Amino acid sequence: MDFSRRTDWYRRQNRLADCLEIRRNSGKPIIDLTSSNPTECGFHYPPASIIDAFSNPELVSYQPDPRGLISARKVVSDYYQTRGQSVDPSNIFLTASSSEAYSHIFKLLCNVNDTVLVPQPSYPLFDYLAQISDVQLDYYHLIYDDGWHIDFESIRQAISSSTKAIVLVNPHNPTGMFVDASEYSEIRELAIKHNLAIIVDEVFIDYPFESNPLFNQSYVTENQVLTFTLNGISKMLGLPQMKLGWMIISGPAKIRQEAVSRAEILCDTFLSVNAPVQLAFPSLMNVGGDIHQEIARRVKANYISLRSIIQQSAPVSVLESSGGWYGILKVPNIKSDEQWALDLLEKKGVYVFPGYFFDFGRETFLVVSLLIEETKFISGIQTILTFIQEECAA
Repeated sequence: MDFSRRTDWYRRQNRLADCLEIRRNSGKPIIDLTSSNPTECGFHYPPASIIDAFSNPELVSYQPDPRGLISARKVVSDYYQTRGQSVDPSNIFLTASSSEAYSHIFKLLCNVNDTVLVPQPSYPLFDYLAQISDVQLDYYHLIYDDGWHIDFESIRQAISSSTKAIVLVNPHNPTGMFVDASEYSEIRELAIKHNLAIIVDEVFIDYPFESNPLFNQSYVTENQVLTFTLNGISKMLGLPQMKLGWMIISGPAKIRQEAVSRAEILCDTFLSVNAPVQLAFPSLMNVGGDIHQEIARRVKANYISLRSIIQQSAPVSVLESSGGWYGILKVPNIKSDEQWALDLLEKKGVYVFPGYFFDFGRETFLVVSLLIEETKFISGIQTILTFIQEECAA
């Protein structure tokens, strides 16, 4: 069988996965600092309340709507209202995930081999989504100088006649960089100049480390550029198993309406969001509020612990972050980030992400999840610091 080139992926396990499998099979202890699944990180999920959210007699009927049930879309609209922003439910489209939303947007905007600009470093999901949509990716850079910033010159150099959109992740994953108003204004100007759409992924927007309105400003009400804003309850409420997200289309009225009309047909083709989770959504928002607060407290506490443990005099440093679920360590360049991760796992039983998983540049970084139970997280970070100190002194 001659399969599609879209799914011709390299599937062999990398060295780190091989090492992890060997250690697990040996029964040796592992401090896993990579988990991004909140349901496996010891948070309190009230089973009865979650189950009760699905005890709705309307579950037995089926009334499909390509945008999603209006009752569920009003929940999304109300969420933005609490943030002081008005969103028309008719411009909201429910999806099973942000991944599905990206796929819809790529298909709506791009012909075969058109280009979308995405940030680098970044989460590796974009490569797969682009490939299965016959879209090409080009990259703009995030640079670190006592904080993360967008390299606008790299955007200008990357824009070509085939470029259709710029992706912003706000806050960015894994750097935790929020896109401030001045940076967004410059992105908007570039989009207007080159007739580009903006895709704003805001799935971590409710996890700032400080109570600063500049750190969690949504751009969902953009009215000058065609804009797609993505979010969902996977991260917002810590409910990835429920598979409910959304994309919101905004921008100038005429082009927004054209995008809405096309998106309606796209979503009607799949009708992927199941009715039970849409009907349960109002109750899940109430239940998930406590889960969200618990996650928010932990990621902030772990980030504070990370910065406290890793002192300025240490051979490893913590990169500044403003929110999200990850922390980044800059480690000595005496070996590759992959080798650091392998040695930590083999010799100390601590599992971390090497920076190359996220397309970091030539410098050496390790990435850790801030979702981990606090005692385990602190133990893992202390082990990393001690090991790096020993390696540098050897």
